[in-house]
Amino acid sequence: MGFASACRQALHGWRRAVACYAIALVPVAGLGELAAQIYVSRRAPSFASWQQIAAPVAALRQRDDLVVVAPRWAEPMARQVIGDEQLTMADLGRPDVSRYRTALEISILGERAPELAGWQELSRETHGKFQFRRLENPNARPVLLDFVDALSPERVSVSTGLEASPCPWTDHAIVVAGGLGGHPTFPAARFQCPQGTFFNVGVTVIADETFLPRRCLWAHPPQRGELVIRYENVNLGDVIAGHGGMYWIIERELGGASVTLGVRVNGAPLGELVHNDGDGWAAFEMPLGAQAHARAAVVEFAVSSPNYQHRHFCFEAVTR
Repeated sequence: MGFASACRQALHGWRRAVACYAIALVPVAGLGELAAQIYVSRRAPSFASWQQIAAPVAALRQRDDLVVVAPRWAEPMARQVIGDEQLTMADLGRPDVSRYRTALEISILGERAPELAGWQELSRETHGKFQFRRLENPNARPVLLDFVDALSPERVSVSTGLEASPCPWTDHAIVVAGGLGGHPTFPAARFQCPQGTFFNVGVTVIADETFLPRRCLWAHPPQRGELVIRYENVNLGDVIAGHGGMYWIIERELGGASVTLGVRVNGAPLGELVHNDGDGWAAFEMPLGAQAHARAAVVEFAVSSPNYQHRHFCFEAVTR
Protein backbone atom coordinates (compact mmCIF):
# COMPACT_ATOMS: atom_id res chain seq x y z
CA MET A 1 0.00 0.00 0.00
CA GLY A 2 1.33 3.35 -1.01
CA PHE A 3 1.72 6.27 1.32
CA ALA A 4 -1.28 8.13 -0.21
CA SER A 5 -3.60 5.12 0.23
CA ALA A 6 -2.59 4.70 3.85
CA CYS A 7 -3.31 8.38 4.49
CA ARG A 8 -6.77 8.13 2.90
CA GLN A 9 -7.67 5.06 5.02
CA ALA A 10 -6.49 6.79 8.19
CA LEU A 11 -8.53 9.87 7.33
CA HIS A 12 -11.63 7.76 6.72
CA GLY A 13 -11.10 5.96 10.04
CA TRP A 14 -10.70 9.24 11.89
CA ARG A 15 -13.92 10.58 10.37
CA ARG A 16 -15.79 7.43 11.35
CA ALA A 17 -14.48 7.72 14.90
CA VAL A 18 -15.51 11.37 15.12
CA ALA A 19 -18.96 10.51 13.80
CA CYS A 20 -19.35 7.70 16.35
CA TYR A 21 -18.26 9.95 19.21
CA ALA A 22 -20.66 12.67 18.02
CA ILE A 23 -23.57 10.22 17.96
CA ALA A 24 -22.63 8.94 21.41
CA LEU A 25 -22.55 12.50 22.77
CA VAL A 26 -26.12 13.28 21.68
CA PRO A 27 -27.82 11.61 24.71
CA VAL A 28 -25.14 13.06 27.00
CA ALA A 29 -25.90 16.53 25.71
CA GLY A 30 -29.61 15.84 26.17
CA LEU A 31 -29.07 14.77 29.73
CA GLY A 32 -27.00 17.89 30.34
CA GLU A 33 -29.75 20.08 28.95
CA LEU A 34 -32.33 18.29 31.10
CA ALA A 35 -30.16 18.74 34.18
CA ALA A 36 -29.75 22.44 33.42
CA GLN A 37 -33.51 22.80 33.00
CA ILE A 38 -34.17 21.06 36.32
CA TYR A 39 -31.57 23.26 38.02
CA VAL A 40 -33.11 26.45 36.66
CA SER A 41 -36.65 25.34 37.58
CA ARG A 42 -35.59 24.43 41.13
CA ARG A 43 -33.51 27.53 41.65
CA ALA A 44 -34.91 29.99 44.19
CA PRO A 45 -36.06 33.36 42.81
CA SER A 46 -33.50 36.12 42.81
CA PHE A 47 -33.84 39.06 45.20
CA ALA A 48 -35.07 41.19 42.32
CA SER A 49 -37.71 38.60 41.38
CA TRP A 50 -39.44 38.98 44.74
CA GLN A 51 -40.73 42.37 43.59
CA GLN A 52 -43.22 40.38 41.48
CA ILE A 53 -45.25 39.36 44.54
CA ALA A 54 -46.38 42.88 45.49
CA ALA A 55 -49.28 43.13 43.03
CA PRO A 56 -50.65 39.57 43.53
CA VAL A 57 -50.55 39.91 47.32
CA ALA A 58 -52.37 43.24 47.17
CA ALA A 59 -55.02 41.71 44.90
CA LEU A 60 -55.46 38.36 46.65
CA ARG A 61 -55.03 39.05 50.36
CA GLN A 62 -58.23 39.76 52.22
CA ARG A 63 -58.65 41.40 55.58
CA ASP A 64 -57.42 39.26 58.50
CA ASP A 65 -55.68 36.75 56.20
CA LEU A 66 -52.50 35.37 57.73
CA VAL A 67 -49.66 35.64 55.21
CA VAL A 68 -47.43 32.56 55.27
CA VAL A 69 -44.28 32.04 53.20
CA ALA A 70 -43.18 28.54 52.22
CA PRO A 71 -40.43 27.65 52.88
CA ARG A 72 -40.22 29.87 55.94
CA TRP A 73 -36.57 30.80 55.38
CA ALA A 74 -37.80 32.94 52.47
CA GLU A 75 -39.97 35.07 54.77
CA PRO A 76 -37.52 38.02 55.00
CA MET A 77 -37.53 38.42 51.19
CA ALA A 78 -41.32 38.61 51.17
CA ARG A 79 -41.42 41.04 54.06
CA GLN A 80 -39.05 43.51 52.44
CA VAL A 81 -41.43 43.72 49.46
CA ILE A 82 -44.91 43.69 51.02
CA GLY A 83 -43.98 45.40 54.29
CA ASP A 84 -45.11 45.34 57.90
CA GLU A 85 -48.77 45.99 57.09
CA GLN A 86 -49.07 42.63 55.32
CA LEU A 87 -46.58 40.71 57.48
CA THR A 88 -47.06 42.17 60.95
CA MET A 89 -44.88 41.35 63.93
CA ALA A 90 -47.90 39.79 65.66
CA ASP A 91 -48.36 37.43 62.71
CA LEU A 92 -44.66 36.69 62.28
CA GLY A 93 -44.32 35.89 65.99
CA ARG A 94 -47.61 33.98 66.16
CA PRO A 95 -47.90 31.34 68.90
CA ASP A 96 -49.61 28.99 66.43
CA VAL A 97 -52.19 29.25 63.63
CA SER A 98 -55.28 28.12 65.56
CA ARG A 99 -56.81 31.64 65.77
CA TYR A 100 -56.71 32.34 62.03
CA ARG A 101 -59.71 31.58 59.80
CA THR A 102 -57.93 32.17 56.48
CA ALA A 103 -54.40 32.43 55.14
CA LEU A 104 -52.59 33.44 51.98
CA GLU A 105 -49.66 31.15 51.29
CA ILE A 106 -46.81 32.44 49.11
CA SER A 107 -44.91 29.41 47.86
CA ILE A 108 -41.67 28.90 45.93
CA LEU A 109 -39.98 25.69 44.78
CA GLY A 110 -43.24 23.78 45.22
CA GLU A 111 -43.02 24.04 49.01
CA ARG A 112 -45.99 23.98 51.38
CA ALA A 113 -46.31 25.38 54.90
CA PRO A 114 -46.58 22.39 57.29
CA GLU A 115 -48.63 24.40 59.79
CA LEU A 116 -51.37 24.83 57.15
CA ALA A 117 -51.73 21.09 56.52
CA GLY A 118 -55.42 20.16 56.56
CA TRP A 119 -56.59 23.65 55.60
CA GLN A 120 -59.01 23.81 52.68
CA GLU A 121 -57.82 25.45 49.46
CA LEU A 122 -60.10 28.27 48.28
CA SER A 123 -58.11 29.49 45.28
CA ARG A 124 -54.73 29.17 43.57
CA GLU A 125 -52.73 31.34 41.18
CA THR A 126 -49.22 31.12 39.73
CA HIS A 127 -47.13 34.14 38.81
CA GLY A 128 -43.69 33.23 37.49
CA LYS A 129 -41.88 31.23 40.16
CA PHE A 130 -44.45 32.12 42.82
CA GLN A 131 -47.63 30.27 43.69
CA PHE A 132 -50.37 31.90 45.77
CA ARG A 133 -53.02 29.90 47.61
CA ARG A 134 -55.86 31.18 49.78
CA LEU A 135 -56.73 28.65 52.45
CA GLU A 136 -59.44 28.28 55.08
CA ASN A 137 -58.95 26.78 58.53
CA PRO A 138 -61.72 24.23 59.22
CA ASN A 139 -60.84 24.21 62.93
CA ALA A 140 -60.34 27.92 63.64
CA ARG A 141 -60.72 28.90 67.29
CA PRO A 142 -61.50 32.62 67.61
CA VAL A 143 -59.88 34.65 70.38
CA LEU A 144 -61.97 36.83 72.71
CA LEU A 145 -58.98 38.54 74.32
CA ASP A 146 -55.26 38.31 73.63
CA PHE A 147 -53.45 39.13 76.89
CA VAL A 148 -50.29 40.16 75.00
CA ASP A 149 -52.21 42.71 72.93
CA ALA A 150 -54.09 43.87 76.03
CA LEU A 151 -50.98 44.82 78.03
CA SER A 152 -51.50 48.49 78.95
CA PRO A 153 -51.64 50.59 82.13
CA GLU A 154 -55.37 51.19 81.60
CA ARG A 155 -56.33 47.65 82.59
CA VAL A 156 -53.10 46.00 83.87
CA SER A 157 -51.02 46.33 87.01
CA VAL A 158 -47.79 44.50 87.87
CA SER A 159 -46.21 43.73 91.23
CA THR A 160 -43.24 41.66 92.29
CA GLY A 161 -41.59 39.96 95.24
CA LEU A 162 -42.72 38.99 98.70
CA GLU A 163 -43.71 42.59 99.38
CA ALA A 164 -45.71 42.83 96.14
CA SER A 165 -43.76 45.93 95.17
CA PRO A 166 -45.44 47.78 92.31
CA CYS A 167 -43.78 47.90 88.89
CA PRO A 168 -44.63 51.30 87.37
CA TRP A 169 -45.55 51.68 83.71
CA THR A 170 -43.37 53.74 81.41
CA ASP A 171 -43.52 54.37 77.69
CA HIS A 172 -40.08 55.96 77.44
CA ALA A 173 -37.73 53.40 78.98
CA ILE A 174 -34.36 52.83 77.33
CA VAL A 175 -34.70 50.11 74.71
CA VAL A 176 -32.24 47.35 75.55
CA ALA A 177 -31.26 44.49 73.23
CA GLY A 178 -28.94 41.65 74.14
CA GLY A 179 -27.24 41.35 70.78
CA LEU A 180 -26.04 38.08 69.28
CA GLY A 181 -26.61 35.38 71.88
CA GLY A 182 -27.95 37.90 74.40
CA HIS A 183 -31.37 38.47 75.90
CA PRO A 184 -34.42 39.52 73.82
CA THR A 185 -35.21 43.20 73.29
CA PHE A 186 -36.86 45.11 76.14
CA PRO A 187 -39.19 47.73 74.59
CA ALA A 188 -39.62 51.37 75.55
CA ALA A 189 -43.21 50.71 76.71
CA ARG A 190 -43.16 48.31 79.65
CA PHE A 191 -43.79 47.80 83.34
CA GLN A 192 -40.40 48.31 84.99
CA CYS A 193 -39.85 46.62 88.35
CA PRO A 194 -37.51 48.07 90.98
CA GLN A 195 -35.07 45.13 90.97
CA GLY A 196 -33.43 46.19 87.71
CA THR A 197 -33.66 46.20 83.94
CA PHE A 198 -34.18 42.45 83.55
CA PHE A 199 -37.21 42.58 85.83
CA ASN A 200 -39.84 44.07 83.60
CA VAL A 201 -43.03 43.07 81.82
CA GLY A 202 -43.31 44.06 78.19
CA VAL A 203 -44.05 42.68 74.74
CA THR A 204 -41.01 41.10 73.11
CA VAL A 205 -40.00 38.24 70.81
CA ILE A 206 -38.00 35.18 71.77
CA ALA A 207 -36.49 32.41 69.65
CA ASP A 208 -37.99 29.01 70.41
CA GLU A 209 -36.30 25.61 70.15
CA THR A 210 -36.57 25.69 66.34
CA PHE A 211 -35.41 29.34 66.30
CA LEU A 212 -38.82 30.55 65.17
CA PRO A 213 -39.92 33.93 66.57
CA ARG A 214 -42.55 33.87 69.34
CA ARG A 215 -44.20 37.11 70.43
CA CYS A 216 -44.87 37.04 74.16
CA LEU A 217 -44.77 38.84 77.51
CA TRP A 218 -41.32 38.92 79.11
CA ALA A 219 -41.84 37.76 82.70
CA HIS A 220 -38.58 37.03 84.49
CA PRO A 221 -39.37 35.61 87.97
CA PRO A 222 -38.13 37.58 90.99
CA GLN A 223 -35.56 36.33 93.48
CA ARG A 224 -38.29 35.68 96.03
CA GLY A 225 -42.04 35.46 95.76
CA GLU A 226 -43.99 36.01 92.56
CA LEU A 227 -44.19 38.35 89.64
CA VAL A 228 -47.93 39.05 89.33
CA ILE A 229 -49.52 40.49 86.18
CA ARG A 230 -53.11 41.49 86.97
CA TYR A 231 -55.76 42.19 84.31
CA GLU A 232 -59.04 43.90 85.18
CA ASN A 233 -62.41 43.75 83.38
CA VAL A 234 -61.78 40.61 81.35
CA ASN A 235 -64.71 39.02 79.54
CA LEU A 236 -63.94 35.32 79.60
CA GLY A 237 -64.67 32.49 77.21
CA ASP A 238 -64.51 28.77 77.93
CA VAL A 239 -60.75 28.48 78.51
CA ILE A 240 -57.56 30.37 79.11
CA ALA A 241 -54.94 28.94 76.78
CA GLY A 242 -51.46 29.86 75.65
CA HIS A 243 -47.80 28.95 75.50
CA GLY A 244 -44.79 29.46 77.72
CA GLY A 245 -41.11 29.15 77.04
CA MET A 246 -37.67 30.56 77.46
CA TYR A 247 -35.15 32.07 75.12
CA TRP A 248 -33.70 28.86 73.67
CA ILE A 249 -30.03 29.87 73.93
CA ILE A 250 -30.54 29.92 77.70
CA GLU A 251 -32.88 26.94 77.95
CA ARG A 252 -30.79 24.59 75.81
CA GLU A 253 -28.15 24.31 78.55
CA LEU A 254 -30.69 22.24 80.54
CA GLY A 255 -29.22 23.48 83.81
CA GLY A 256 -31.74 25.95 85.18
CA ALA A 257 -34.54 25.71 87.70
CA SER A 258 -38.16 25.18 86.72
CA VAL A 259 -40.45 28.16 86.23
CA THR A 260 -44.10 28.07 87.30
CA LEU A 261 -46.78 30.13 85.59
CA GLY A 262 -49.90 30.15 87.77
CA VAL A 263 -53.24 31.49 86.56
CA ARG A 264 -55.87 32.86 88.94
CA VAL A 265 -59.39 34.07 88.12
CA ASN A 266 -61.17 36.32 90.60
CA GLY A 267 -58.63 35.24 93.21
CA ALA A 268 -59.18 31.49 92.74
CA PRO A 269 -56.41 29.27 91.28
CA LEU A 270 -57.25 28.03 87.79
CA GLY A 271 -54.15 26.02 86.89
CA GLU A 272 -50.38 26.00 86.41
CA LEU A 273 -47.82 25.53 83.69
CA VAL A 274 -44.53 24.21 85.08
CA HIS A 275 -41.79 24.82 82.58
CA ASN A 276 -38.56 22.82 82.69
CA ASP A 277 -35.50 23.39 80.54
CA GLY A 278 -35.93 21.46 77.31
CA ASP A 279 -39.71 21.83 77.17
CA GLY A 280 -39.44 24.45 74.45
CA TRP A 281 -42.46 26.49 73.38
CA ALA A 282 -45.01 24.54 75.42
CA ALA A 283 -48.78 24.87 75.09
CA PHE A 284 -51.29 24.94 77.93
CA GLU A 285 -55.08 25.10 78.12
CA MET A 286 -57.08 25.61 81.32
CA PRO A 287 -60.87 25.13 81.26
CA LEU A 288 -62.68 27.90 83.14
CA GLY A 289 -65.43 25.68 84.54
CA ALA A 290 -67.80 27.70 86.69
CA GLN A 291 -65.96 30.89 85.69
CA ALA A 292 -66.69 30.37 81.98
CA HIS A 293 -68.21 33.42 80.28
CA ALA A 294 -67.78 35.55 83.39
CA ARG A 295 -67.86 39.28 82.71
CA ALA A 296 -65.47 41.89 84.11
CA ALA A 297 -63.30 39.17 85.69
CA VAL A 298 -59.89 39.69 87.28
CA VAL A 299 -57.22 37.45 85.77
CA GLU A 300 -53.77 37.13 87.32
CA PHE A 301 -50.66 35.49 85.90
CA ALA A 302 -48.10 34.67 88.61
CA VAL A 303 -44.52 33.70 87.67
CA SER A 304 -42.08 32.18 90.16
CA SER A 305 -39.00 29.95 90.35
CA PRO A 306 -36.96 28.35 93.16
CA ASN A 307 -33.86 29.87 91.52
CA TYR A 308 -34.48 33.03 89.53
CA GLN A 309 -31.06 33.26 87.86
CA HIS A 310 -31.12 33.17 84.04
CA ARG A 311 -34.82 32.35 83.93
CA HIS A 312 -35.68 34.19 80.70
CA PHE A 313 -39.33 33.19 80.79
CA CYS A 314 -41.88 34.53 78.32
CA PHE A 315 -45.52 33.56 77.78
CA GLU A 316 -48.60 34.38 75.76
CA ALA A 317 -52.21 33.71 76.67
CA VAL A 318 -55.70 34.19 75.32
CA THR A 319 -59.24 33.49 76.41
CA ARG A 320 -61.45 31.83 73.87
